[in-house]
Amino acid sequence: MKKYLYILLSALVPMGAMAYTLKRVSVHDPSIVWEPASQTYYIFGSHRAAAKTTDLMNWTAFTAPWATASSQNAANSAAFTTPAVTTVKKGGATVSLPKFSATAWAKRGSTSYNVDGNMWAPDVIWNKAMKKWCMYLSVNGDNWYSSIILLTADNIEGPYLYQAPVVMSGFHTGTSYKDTDLEVAIGTQASLPGRYAVGSNWGKRYPNCIDPCVFYDEDGKLWMSYGSWSGGIWMLELDENTGLRDYDVEYTLTGAGDGVTVDPYFGKKVAGGFYVSGEASYIEHIGNYYFLFVTYGGLAAGGVASDYNNGGYQMRVFRSEKPDGPYLDTEGKDAIFQSFMVDFGPQSKTDRGVNIFGAYGDWGNMATGNLSERSQGHNSILAAEDGRTYLVYHTRFQNSGENHQVRVHQVFQNQDGWLVAAPFEYTGEQVKSADIATSQQIATAQVPGGYKLLIHKYRLNHTTKELVTPVEIQLNADGSISGSQSGTWSINEGTSYITITLGSTVYKGVMVEQNLENKTFSDDKTPAFTALADDGVTIWGYKYSETTGISKTLSDNIRQNGAIYDMQGRRVNNPQRKGIYIQNGKKYIVK
Repeated sequence: MKKYLYILLSALVPMGAMAYTLKRVSVHDPSIVWEPASQTYYIFGSHRAAAKTTDLMNWTAFTAPWATASSQNAANSAAFTTPAVTTVKKGGATVSLPKFSATAWAKRGSTSYNVDGNMWAPDVIWNKAMKKWCMYLSVNGDNWYSSIILLTADNIEGPYLYQAPVVMSGFHTGTSYKDTDLEVAIGTQASLPGRYAVGSNWGKRYPNCIDPCVFYDEDGKLWMSYGSWSGGIWMLELDENTGLRDYDVEYTLTGAGDGVTVDPYFGKKVAGGFYVSGEASYIEHIGNYYFLFVTYGGLAAGGVASDYNNGGYQMRVFRSEKPDGPYLDTEGKDAIFQSFMVDFGPQSKTDRGVNIFGAYGDWGNMATGNLSERSQGHNSILAAEDGRTYLVYHTRFQNSGENHQVRVHQVFQNQDGWLVAAPFEYTGEQVKSADIATSQQIATAQVPGGYKLLIHKYRLNHTTKELVTPVEIQLNADGSISGSQSGTWSINEGTSYITITLGSTVYKGVMVEQNLENKTFSDDKTPAFTALADDGVTIWGYKYSETTGISKTLSDNIRQNGAIYDMQGRRVNNPQRKGIYIQNGKKYIVK
């Protein structure tokens, strides 16, 4: 019997393996890409920050150099002034591109402009036709004088050579449009079209051309989403052979005034508008859907009561069956706004987009105290070659000012195909995305116990640096939930899908084994769940204790206190056979 109990408890509480290691890195706005030759993941971020890893846990920082016609390590001030590509094809004819200096364009917005702090949020992709690494870089300028430019390299670590502009913003007065590719895209203009002559109201209608995300759709077409706050997130088709805008694709003006949803130059709007917060679009095809991530709120750590823009960064998720939308959330709300409204923080007028997670603390052994996470966002996501999906983002911390680090969480799809993020960062777990629907990672008998429950609510008050913290619940062997919340739970046998009902709200998610983010990096695994409700709220949970050990025999008094189950989860009215039984989450022996 002692040997049997040892084997049983070993199954209920997995034995620890070897310790893992983590080497942190700070890359703001990390965009992930896989380099197959070296079997290495790379992230590229703002201000030339970049890092690489082979295991998504131990990162090494590096800087990719810029190339020009005369240098393989050019200064920022020289790197984006002279495009290498001067012509493109349109309608079969060769047409000239403007000799566009991205730096000179950005300087129009400020007399004190310095490009060094304005190289924002690059996205790198391998172009299969060009056989080049293509970097799409935001060269930001004040007053919307921004551009997204293409640079290419033979090696993913550079050097990267400026090829040509892809899209530009800010031509809101005079003849400045003559220095852009506007006329290449929409034809010769006698003067600036009136719809663009909006001066300081540009941001209500049109995008700030930053934050590119470039991706191939399932048919091999190349797309770029881009934009930040201002007039929203927009989409253009690119030319697979050049990596630049596809000038043969025409966009018919749709909508009027600030409500325009398709523009002949900027393409198709897919999210935001009217200066509603939202930036850092990232699109990845997972399962049967294209998933759009947009980060709402201000990127800072928060805590400035007089400024609602200071803080509140939070990732929101929408999905579509087509690469260019429409992108909807779990309640069918469109990612595009029809008028201005606050969409994050305590003043929010809408809970739009799946709240995959937000600021949290007292969670596990790592995200506690000053290391509690907040203002997470500007993420990328990768359905990786190893069969897993990874969410990569930067996070600030509860009491560390604006310091930030990169975090990686594995992501799964629930029964409805929506994305749910693992409750703890990735530390080498082996479960693959396909395993969720085909195997049960946590045995049903292992589920009952004491859990920490985290509810990722909308409208956190970032002006007071609010974050969510866990409560304690019991998942009982009879399928009930007690403690700080009451409800029910059930496992879809043979899969890793779990359904949790708290009150009247149903959450559908996934249950797997995860490492408990130990500060000593020891391998301390536990069952954990992540689940999503139809209203877009995510919950996380992890098991911190067994309900009890196997404690005593079933007495006549005990038999009166609730339903009794055997170890296979079958209800037993009057246990007679010797063995182990479960009642109200506790284990008993019949001798």
